[in-house]
Amino acid sequence: MRLFNFLVLSFILFSVFSCINNEDKNIIGPCVHTYNEPILHITSVRDSLHNKVIPFVTLKNLKINGLIQNTYSMLSESYLIAADDSIYYCNVPFGLGIQEGTYEFVLEADGYSPKLIKIENVNYSVSQGGCPSYSDGGTRIELFIN
Repeated sequence: MRLFNFLVLSFILFSVFSCINNEDKNIIGPCVHTYNEPILHITSVRDSLHNKVIPFVTLKNLKINGLIQNTYSMLSESYLIAADDSIYYCNVPFGLGIQEGTYEFVLEADGYSPKLIKIENVNYSVSQGGCPSYSDGGTRIELFIN
């Protein structure tokens, strides 16, 4: 019984001290990492022949680093996107994701042939460590379709 009490007390003390933030104001609480914005921002989509702005697109077969993504998990850190099954409906501009790497998808817009898009080196420009920590400054890109 003494060993059990010792283990329980050790666990409680470990839990309390692992949550103390000594860098800032000795605030007790969990150490969390936040994402101030999505990692990938599509700032515009244009017709490369006529320089026409395309305000609405769909994304299909989204892969990050070669792995097909769960539609609903991608929506937690996104803006101006709705999803159904594995199709993302996007009002341009839009942003999505938090994972660094290579993003691949099929881009579709009314009146245009589908286009396979591959964007490499998607990352955050700011990654502040510590406790708490955050990522900010996602990759911004303009896409062309024709």
